[in-house]
Amino acid sequence: MTNSLKNRIIILCVGLVLLTTMVSIFSFWWSTSKFQEEKVNQDISVAQNVYKQYLSAKESLLLTAAKVLTADFGFKQAVATRDAGTISSVLFNHSQRIDAELMLLIDLSGKLISANTSEDLYPHNLQLLLQELLNSPEQSSFVVLNKQLYQVILLPVRAPRTVAYSLVGFKIDDEVALELKNLTGMDVSFIAEQNNLVKSSLLKRPEDFSPNAYFSSATTSRLFSDYPVYKNRDITLPSLQGNVVTILLSADLTQSYSDFENLLFTLIILAILTMLVGGITSSLLANNLTTPLSQLAVIARQFAQGNYTFEFNANKQSSEIATLANAFDNMGNDINEREKKISFQARHDSLTGFYNRSAMLEVLDDELDCATEYTLVAIDIKGLRHINDKLGPRVGDECLKAVANRISGFSDELGGFHARIGGDEFLTVFPTAAARDKKSGIVGLMAQLQACYTVKTLKINLRFSAGIVQYPTQGVASDDLMRRVLIAVDNAADNQDSIHYYQNGEDEAHLDRLKMLDELKQAISDDDGQLFMTYQPKLHMQTKKINKVESLIRWQRKDGSWVNPELFIDLAEQSGLIVELTAWVVNTVVSQVADWQSKGIQMQAAINVSAQDIASPSFHSALVRTLKKYSVDPTLITIELTERDMIENEEKGIKALQNLKAIGVKISLDDYGVGQTSLGRLKMLPIDELKLDKCFILKLDESQKDQYIVQSSITLGHQLGFSVVAEGVETLDSLNLLEAMQCDHAQGYYLSRPLKAELLEQWLEEYYAKN
Repeated sequence: MTNSLKNRIIILCVGLVLLTTMVSIFSFWWSTSKFQEEKVNQDISVAQNVYKQYLSAKESLLLTAAKVLTADFGFKQAVATRDAGTISSVLFNHSQRIDAELMLLIDLSGKLISANTSEDLYPHNLQLLLQELLNSPEQSSFVVLNKQLYQVILLPVRAPRTVAYSLVGFKIDDEVALELKNLTGMDVSFIAEQNNLVKSSLLKRPEDFSPNAYFSSATTSRLFSDYPVYKNRDITLPSLQGNVVTILLSADLTQSYSDFENLLFTLIILAILTMLVGGITSSLLANNLTTPLSQLAVIARQFAQGNYTFEFNANKQSSEIATLANAFDNMGNDINEREKKISFQARHDSLTGFYNRSAMLEVLDDELDCATEYTLVAIDIKGLRHINDKLGPRVGDECLKAVANRISGFSDELGGFHARIGGDEFLTVFPTAAARDKKSGIVGLMAQLQACYTVKTLKINLRFSAGIVQYPTQGVASDDLMRRVLIAVDNAADNQDSIHYYQNGEDEAHLDRLKMLDELKQAISDDDGQLFMTYQPKLHMQTKKINKVESLIRWQRKDGSWVNPELFIDLAEQSGLIVELTAWVVNTVVSQVADWQSKGIQMQAAINVSAQDIASPSFHSALVRTLKKYSVDPTLITIELTERDMIENEEKGIKALQNLKAIGVKISLDDYGVGQTSLGRLKMLPIDELKLDKCFILKLDESQKDQYIVQSSITLGHQLGFSVVAEGVETLDSLNLLEAMQCDHAQGYYLSRPLKAELLEQWLEEYYAKN
């Protein structure tokens, strides 16, 4: 596996060696190249200095020879008298003494007088040469005479005035170039371009030899590419105008290339050997590291399978691996302990130590035997939430612990087991025969539970509801038993009973309710017309106009059957679906109010909400968004809620209602007169309207007591600044009595039943047509 740690370590080590080698080779190449370049330049500069010294020595020799010649009295007398024989003899003898190839005597006009060799070899008129040489007295120059290159110097012959000029020179030929090469180690070429004259140390040269072209273009094939053979430098010599003479110094680079390549090959061989050693070393190191790690990986897999015991010889390993192995050992022990703790917590309630609900289902499947009868008792603590609210959650927790202790004390004695299956619900299971033998039946358990509790010096009385299921006559499967015992305890709580024994058929009724709940959820989600709103008009008693309606939801299933609103609304409240249902109602009613506005119908619509809606943090924001969505004035919406909804969470409810009033929404207190609202609480509620319960209105024209109650309620409402609505008006006499009592609005079957929006619009046309 290329991704293994061992391979990574080997690749890393070899890679580092390779990288180091490449950097070293590059650094070597760079520094060597620079060094070689500087060395060649330095050698050429040294050669240039040697050349200058050589030519300077030649120049000094020429100057000395010329001075000796021009100072000789006999020579000067011979020149003055034009003694040709003497002049020729002196020039020849003097050139022999100093090995000068050129000795010329020139008159003042530039004509050749005599030479050390045959005069026919040289031009007879040297006037131009004479004129240029006179510009640099006692300095040598390079000239071409008779197709030969000479280093010459010109001195006057005075007797005592200048009567002639003596020209002394050394010939520059291939031997001179070869001599300079021997001194400097470089090829030397003398080039007189105008005369196409070349003298070079390169003796074996091709025809039409051109030093510049030859030494510049010569290449050699090396390791990586072709490289130039020579490094060249041009030096201009003192020469006549238009007759430029240069020296070309050419340093041979072949040996430098060979030396560099030899060193490079040596480095490469060393790098290969280093990589081999590094690969072997890193492989050994990787084995020492990965082998124990592989063992620890196996141990980790054993940990994953729940096996926390292992053997690992840490003494033969490095201190770090030994430390890691010890850490694994400690981790295994810690995980084992933590797993046991987590396993216990996963199956037990952290507060009471009882089984939790899921664990209890497993215990019921494992422990119950059809050959033995068991009694299952679900126990619900009534009002525990109020204890938490009033006395604090710590007191509530202590109450739960105390209840759990009494349950376990009762059930353990009978050989039973128990669980906490909800926030304030317990389940205990015990053999029926054992309870019968000890005369410790359900009544005895409830008596123990209902006895007074002492919690932190507080005397607390708790109330309980119990649901009873018998095993195996009323169920065998744990899911069925759990569902039925919870149905029983719910029925006990709903019927205000302390004990309720499960009855056959209650499970089916519960399943029907669950099915209805699923259908209600689907109806809200699909919005396919099963759910719709009806609107019951409210008559303004003074103006006789209809300016308000109450919005009432209806549900007709797909099969055409009707569901009682009280039934499915109560089901929605119990299941928590009421918030979603109310959101659907709000959107439908507000959109209908907007539609009426577009038709010129100004109507205020009341929407019934529950305590869960008021407590929901999203209700207020959702209502505001819906009003903005349909551009409906908040004053056209009235929120109706009952006294029971207000009492359930009064402080939170009042704050929520105040927030609604702040945006202009009206608040109506429904079913007034049949609840528990005190006058003090009524004074605190932020409401705009009292809605008298229909039980006082249905027979208002027949009951004097109802008239007293309604009249006083209307008067009280007006004095508190509320408008008053009477619902349940079914006779004209009742309507007239309400008008006499100065009731603000009335609604009921006498005016109209709740109608769909389009039918209400027709009804309004007919109503206003009659009135």
